[in-house]
Amino acid sequence: MVDGYYIVLIVEDSLYALIFLFNFIHSCFILFFRNFRHLNNMFVLNICFSFFIHIVFFLNYFNMLYFDFARLFVLKTCNFLFYAYNISSGTTPLSFVTFTIHRYCSIVHYTKPFFKRKLWVVICIASQRIAELIIASPYLLRIQPVSIASLNISFD
Repeated sequence: MVDGYYIVLIVEDSLYALIFLFNFIHSCFILFFRNFRHLNNMFVLNICFSFFIHIVFFLNYFNMLYFDFARLFVLKTCNFLFYAYNISSGTTPLSFVTFTIHRYCSIVHYTKPFFKRKLWVVICIASQRIAELIIASPYLLRIQPVSIASLNISFD
């Protein structure tokens, strides 16, 4: 008899794989067809890239959580794990906020040519990535371990 635990894991992994596949197809259309290379689609590509980061981290995290828990919360990588967790969980909402700011500026300030340039897109996406790194940086500066689970694990 198959445990419900493994059924949930299989459904979760298959949903992540399906989302990854659809994101990949959508990204390929934007990257390889010139008709789709519009400023708004560059922000959609940024959202797809954010989903890639999110999916790759959480696929690894949950599979290690279910199958290799002892190596997930090691003292050496505990701070980096939570730093990567903050980046991967914050990248998707920040990419939507970036796209919203772009849409606001291009609609409200439609007469200003700066908001119609590629430089504006680069500034928006670069500032989003820098903000992600800054928001998650307190976990890199911590001295003590972040998780209580890392204190109780021994590799005997």
